[in-house]
Amino acid sequence: MAVIHRKQLSAMGIHYLYYPLDYMLDAQAKAGFQTIELVGMAPHFLMDHTGFQATAPVRKMAEDRGLTIGCFTPECAVYQYLMCAPDEGFHHRSMEYFKRGLEAAGQLGATKLLTNCIGGTWDEAYDRVYERAVKSLTLLAATAADYGVTIAVETVRPEESKCIITLPELKRLLGDVNHPNVKAGMDTIAMGVAGETPEEWFKTLGKDIVHTHFVDGRPYGHLVWGDGLFPLESYLDVLNKYHYEGLISQEITDFRYFEDPAGADARNFRAFEPFILKEGDGANV
Repeated sequence: MAVIHRKQLSAMGIHYLYYPLDYMLDAQAKAGFQTIELVGMAPHFLMDHTGFQATAPVRKMAEDRGLTIGCFTPECAVYQYLMCAPDEGFHHRSMEYFKRGLEAAGQLGATKLLTNCIGGTWDEAYDRVYERAVKSLTLLAATAADYGVTIAVETVRPEESKCIITLPELKRLLGDVNHPNVKAGMDTIAMGVAGETPEEWFKTLGKDIVHTHFVDGRPYGHLVWGDGLFPLESYLDVLNKYHYEGLISQEITDFRYFEDPAGADARNFRAFEPFILKEGDGANV
């Protein structure tokens, strides 16, 4: 039977868009989570290319509820700041933004920062966008090392980007960047849309997968487990088979959950409960 450690299971807050940070943290602690992936977006954490809000109060709010911020994800899928922004000034501001994100991650206690390679315009030659992705991540890798943070790069859906949307592309990218602070993040939705499987991902990248957005889908959706078609236990079996020790993060984004995000988190956590090791259990994952 598949097993996970409770601290691996990580809540996120995109579906709490209409609720304040304290409401979200209370709900996620009550649901049973011990770890969160904090998203750098209003109303939960404010940042831009010039700086960010004070991190100590945010970290304390989480820790007072028994929560650890394991990963920090600056908003990276809208057109304010993008990894592969084409315009020179736009790209420079984006790089400053991600540098601030890495600094904030370090201060929040997060060891990972999740991002992607969105930003190339669809009329550009693929190679130009790809080269910009390599350049951007190579630049940010040094800052990541300075703050003790590893950048986890995920693939995305073809509606979001024309570059780095498949496993082979990500493998090539990581090889070209070739830095210990730039690794892979597996998103089950992007994976499913590409027709890929967790087995293929771990066979290809192995220990280079340091983070996951591990949610249900059809294959689109970013759904609570049980609302999609993915086989939860089979997917967890693959994580066990390859001794994955990173976070299993719940990126819930479908608007059906925005009115009652606390209820969605509670139901999602219950789906994982049969697989969570009891405290003190020394079994290896």
